[in-house]
Amino acid sequence: VLPIVLWGRRAPTHCVSSLLLVDGSVIVTGCHDGQICLWDLAADLQINPRALLFGHTASVTCLSKA
Repeated sequence: VLPIVLWGRRAPTHCVSSLLLVDGSVIVTGCHDGQICLWDLAADLQINPRALLFGHTASVTCLSKA
């Protein structure tokens, strides 16, 4: 199952500015647009999007597991 994301007139660029690998199976990317994307990493190294999170008004320059 792949998520469907709807946006306005322009698609997000998701120009990656930070990256975090969590437990070897989830990749988290932050971008200059202020978005965060969660990706599933399969054993065969296939990457699939899980969620695109909106809400930051500034660049996401650092990610940390909490």
